[in-house]
Amino acid sequence: DVAPEPDSSTGLLQVVLQGTPHRATGTVQGSTPVLRELNGATFKQPAPMAGPVLIYRAKASEPSALPTLAGMLGKVGVQLQSYHSSAIVAGEQWSVVGLSAPLSDLGELKPRVTEVFQLHL
Repeated sequence: DVAPEPDSSTGLLQVVLQGTPHRATGTVQGSTPVLRELNGATFKQPAPMAGPVLIYRAKASEPSALPTLAGMLGKVGVQLQSYHSSAIVAGEQWSVVGLSAPLSDLGELKPRVTEVFQLHL
């Protein structure tokens, strides 16, 4: 569904991912799709959805997810290109991480997050 944004003439795109409980809302800035909201959690700065993207949800009280991810990236030589976190909803926060290459193993991160998945756009 596309709806006009209240403060601009651009459209707001809402996507419901079939087979999952996820609902994403975003727009396009220039030629790059950006994520503005995920399952009701808004991002202060829209998160670019280009190239390899890692998305994870973690308890706001769990500060070790990002340092763990940084350590994983260092071990395999993948660079963190962008990081965006959402507002906290029900004690949890979404993070969107732009990477220089996809990660082949998320095992080290999984114990520190509620949910994690990768996209390559």
